Amino acid sequence: MRNTRIVVMLSALTLLGGCATPTLRTGQPPALPPAERAPPGGMRTPQSAAAPAALPPAALALARDADRAADRRDWGVAARDLERGLNIAPHSALLWQRLAAVRYSQGHYRQVEALAHKSNALAGEDVAIRRINWRMIAAARVALGDRRGAEEATRRAATLRP
Repeated sequence: MRNTRIVVMLSALTLLGGCATPTLRTGQPPALPPAERAPPGGMRTPQSAAAPAALPPAALALARDADRAADRRDWGVAARDLERGLNIAPHSALLWQRLAAVRYSQGHYRQVEALAHKSNALAGEDVAIRRINWRMIAAARVALGDRRGAEEATRRAATLRP
């Protein structure tokens, strides 16, 4: 049982390891740094169609502030900045995903799943965001001891190909 859990966790983390980091440019989401508990791909969404081409400047500034807070591993400030950004851009799948990743780093695994589902609902046809969200959901479920749920989430992530 314990070995199975470890294998599932390692498989999920291995799947998440290949995620690229987007380039920071005006109007695009900033890259976030590695975390203590590296969020499973949530902060490393490759450039995609759902990446907000025109994230409002105030939301972008808050996302950058969240990046700096995450650099310091100040997860509370990072979450606060992302939540403020979401007040400005509530339909940004990427900001919801980043908040999920911060919550993962904080160990708030139940919130990770809810936030990743919200991001999925807003991601539309963006397979990259949805795949990473499913990977985060899988990792959160592993952390919560939901092996079957994690396997299902991993399967759903695997079906999403770019």
